[in-house]
Amino acid sequence: MSAGDAPTSAAGAHALYRDLVLEHKRRPRNFGTLTPHTHAADGVNALCGDRLRIELDCRAGRVLAVRFSGESCAIATASASMLSEHVVGLDAAAIADAAARFARLIEGEVDADASLGELQALGELRDHAARRKCALLPWATLAAALDGREHATTEASDRASVPGAAAPD
Repeated sequence: MSAGDAPTSAAGAHALYRDLVLEHKRRPRNFGTLTPHTHAADGVNALCGDRLRIELDCRAGRVLAVRFSGESCAIATASASMLSEHVVGLDAAAIADAAARFARLIEGEVDADASLGELQALGELRDHAARRKCALLPWATLAAALDGREHATTEASDRASVPGAAAPD
């Protein structure tokens, strides 16, 4: 089964989720620093210990390259890794659309969204509300970088303390 295909059973969906999260945690794509970069932001979910930095090279309104670094749980790392492959070549509007689609998927508002590619496997988080903030942190951090903000979080208790922090949809 490929990541773009909708799993046909709950067991198949869980296996795809587990395998992709582990693969991206063990071998994250685009992990490291990007020199030079045009945009950057730091994402922190202090309560769970996730800390990510996302750096972008944007030209002519499109993301040409993405790198991320930091220490985070398997879900946040996998989400950042998949996101880093998904958004290359996209403009801010297309990224915002993908972020909204991703949020709807992990909230359980839609069962599948083939346009998300491998990110679709994280739809399993619809059954794990406490872990959704981990998967959304890279997206909030990417949005902060594109908006020129330095910080982002997806923890409700920290949003007030982080000026301009992005909130999940």
